[in-house]
Amino acid sequence: MTKIDYGNLDNLPWQFVREGITRKVFGMGAENINVTINRVENGNEKNPHSHEENEQIALILEGECDYYVDGVPYRMTKGSWITVPAGVEHYIEVYDSPVPVLNMDIFYPLREEYNESYGKFIESYRK
Repeated sequence: MTKIDYGNLDNLPWQFVREGITRKVFGMGAENINVTINRVENGNEKNPHSHEENEQIALILEGECDYYVDGVPYRMTKGSWITVPAGVEHYIEVYDSPVPVLNMDIFYPLREEYNESYGKFIESYRK
């Protein structure tokens, strides 16, 4: 039987990730993809990283940032998107945005650790 996951982002709490970054993970019932919404503040802690198994599409919903992929900065504003190939270093830097950046990330295949972490966070949040 097909599993349907349903909800509303406004009803999900923000999970602390690191200084200047919080996130919501949704659509956790999907078999092969993850989606997150990240709120990134000016002066966020940068975290250059790569994921060997996951492709990523990043979409900026609000705010302005530089999104670095393979050492190259891309100036991103509302509506901008960028693809990040698996295994390529990337990170976001927010330093002069008039509002916090809202960044949607779509991962394929799914990042199970995000589902597990956010699932545990939701359980403890509701207690």
